[in-house]
Amino acid sequence: MKLDREMEMLLDEIPLLHHGDLLGCGETAAGLADGADADFDFSYLIQELGEMGFVDDEDEDEDENGDFSSFLYPRKASSSPTSNLHFMDAENFVASRPFSTDRRREMSLFDPFPFSSTCFDAAATDDWDIQAAPAVRSRPCKTSRPRKATSPKKCAAAKPSKYESLVGLRGYMYHVAKDQHGCRFLQQRLDDGKREVDFIFNGVARHAVDLMVNPFGNYLMQKLLAVCHEEQRMGIVLTLTKEPLVLVRISLNVHGTRAVQKLIESLRTKEEIQLVVAALRPGFLELIKDPNGNHVVQKCLQSFGADHNKPIFDAAAIYCLDIGMQCHGCCVLQRCIARSTSEHKERLVAAIARNGFELAQDAYGNYVVQYVIELKVAAANASLAQQFEGKYVQLSMQKFSSNVVEKCLKVFKDADKANIILELLAAPHFERLLQHPYANYVVYAALQNSKGALHSALTNAMRPHVELLRTSPYCKRIYSRALLKK
Repeated sequence: MKLDREMEMLLDEIPLLHHGDLLGCGETAAGLADGADADFDFSYLIQELGEMGFVDDEDEDEDENGDFSSFLYPRKASSSPTSNLHFMDAENFVASRPFSTDRRREMSLFDPFPFSSTCFDAAATDDWDIQAAPAVRSRPCKTSRPRKATSPKKCAAAKPSKYESLVGLRGYMYHVAKDQHGCRFLQQRLDDGKREVDFIFNGVARHAVDLMVNPFGNYLMQKLLAVCHEEQRMGIVLTLTKEPLVLVRISLNVHGTRAVQKLIESLRTKEEIQLVVAALRPGFLELIKDPNGNHVVQKCLQSFGADHNKPIFDAAAIYCLDIGMQCHGCCVLQRCIARSTSEHKERLVAAIARNGFELAQDAYGNYVVQYVIELKVAAANASLAQQFEGKYVQLSMQKFSSNVVEKCLKVFKDADKANIILELLAAPHFERLLQHPYANYVVYAALQNSKGALHSALTNAMRPHVELLRTSPYCKRIYSRALLKK
C-alpha cells in the first residue's frame, strides 16, 4: 500500500517536470509548447525508482548516460521523502541547488540575486525592496535524530538581513530609514566611520522633517545628530527651520519630540541655538501645555543659557495664569523659575504673585504658589499675604488652597503668621474648622508653628470642644498634640 501511494504521488508530479527550462531540457519544453510530440528524458525517473528499490542503482552519483551528481530535484513540502519536488508555495518553487548538468557552472536561476545600483534603478518604478532568495535547505538524514524546536526569537536573530551594503541603497535611503530593519541597519553603519556618515547624511538629510516623526526614522535621525559634524548639523537645522511652525509640529508629535530633544542637546553654536529658539517661539504656549511639547521646552531650559531662554521666560511671565493652571504647564513654570536669573526671575515671580489667589485654589496652580512662597522673596510673599488677608478661612476649607495656607504658616514672617491665626480664631464657628476634612490640617499647622500667647490662645479655643476632638476622625491629631498634652 505504501509503495502504491508513493508511485501514485510520483506519477502526479510528472507533468510538473515538463518545464524543460528548469530541468535543463529546453528543447523538450519548446517542442511541447509548439504541440510537437517530442521524447522526454526519463533518466530522473530511473533515479527515483532506484531510490525506491524498483531499479538497482550501484552508484547514486553516476548513471549510464552521464553524471547526475549535480541534480537535486525540488521536493514538495508536503510530499513523502521519496519525492524530489519541493515547493515553497503553490506558485513558486525553489531548488536547493541549481538545475544543471554542468558542475563547472557559476550562476543559476536560483542563485542569490546581487544587489547593485543598476538593479535599484530598474526597479524604481515598481518596488524598491528586492527580496533575497530563500535559504538553501539540505535533505534530511533519515538516521539523524529530530532536532529540537527553535524559538521564534532565535529564528528572528538568525535570519539574514536583506540589507547588506550601503552602495545598493543609493536613492532609496529615505525608504530604508522608514523600515524597522532598514533603520537599524543604517544606525549600525553610522558607527563604521565618517565615510558612512556622509553617505547616509546625503541620503536622508533633505527628508529630516518626515523622518523625525516616523516611528523608526526618528531613531536614525537621533543617531545621525549625535555623530554628524557641525556643517551637517547646521544643514539639518536649516531644513527644520526654513518653514514656519514646522519645528513646533514636530515637537508636538510623540516620535518627533524625542528627535527635537536630541537636536537641542547637540547644538553647539550660537547661530544654531538662535534659529531653533526662534522657530519654537511662536508655539511656546502650546508646547508648554502639551504632553510631548513640554519636554522640548524643558530641554531648552536645561541645555541653553538664560540669555537664549529669554523668549521662554517672557512667554511664561505673560501667560503664567494659563500655564500654571495646567498639569504640564505648572511643571514648566517651576522649571522656568529655577533656570532664570536676576531680572528674568524677578519678573516671573512677580507675575505669579499677582495671580496668587486664583492659582492657590487650582489643582495645579497651588504647587506653583507654594514654590514661590518657599523662595522667600519678600516682595512676592508680601503681595500674596495682602491678597489672602481676610480670606484665610475660605482658603483653609478648600482642598487645594488649604495646602497654600499651611505653607504660609510655615514660611511667612511672624507678623503674617499671627494675622492668619487670629483670623482663624475669629471664625464664627471655630469648631467647624476643627472637624473639617481640610481645615483641620491648617489648624494643626497653626499649632505647630505658633508659640507664646498665640499658641495659648489656640489651645484655649479648643478646650470647650474636647469631647468633639476625641470622637471626630479629623480631630485626633489635634487632640493628641494640643489638648492638651501636659
